[in-house]
Amino acid sequence: MSPIPTLKKKRRLSWLKDRDTFTVLPMIVGMLFFVLTFIFWGISKLFEENFILSEIFGAFSAASMCLCFSLIFSGLMIGTKNWFGRIASFLAAAIIFSAGYSFVETSILLFKDKTAFELKQFEELIAVPTHAEYDDADVGPEYVMELQFNDLTIDVYNQDITRAYYIENLAGKPLEVHYLPNSRFAVSVKKHQEN
Repeated sequence: MSPIPTLKKKRRLSWLKDRDTFTVLPMIVGMLFFVLTFIFWGISKLFEENFILSEIFGAFSAASMCLCFSLIFSGLMIGTKNWFGRIASFLAAAIIFSAGYSFVETSILLFKDKTAFELKQFEELIAVPTHAEYDDADVGPEYVMELQFNDLTIDVYNQDITRAYYIENLAGKPLEVHYLPNSRFAVSVKKHQEN
């Protein structure tokens, strides 16, 4: 038996035991998901006239970005020898991964709503919102993200309702909201006009 195959086998095993490889590998895969994020985002912009497809690919884009950062933090967790760094990286990876999972769930719910959207079979709600959630805009106006009606939360971010407009025209008034049954995305939000 020649010593060359044994040497190759030892090199393979040393490669598998190499910590740097397991540190860099998740980061490389994470960067691939980073590129995929922009592809999904571009597709969502192409389908902007189709609300459901645009939102589904937008949710995939956000999920892909979360997976990218989750893998990067996983690589950092493997690569660091500091226990505090490992715990912090693990927590960051877990939190970001769970956020990504919620975006995947959102896209699944939107896909279930595709038929209802095409047939215009929306749920209707006429009520006064009990709470409004706003985004944290660094630049430009803040927008209303969610409206809460007792135990029901409706996602209204796609309606582009600014905080100023909401406070002036809609806050404390009965609203007529049409929304999708599974994802609870608003299709229209307006002040209720009594007959």
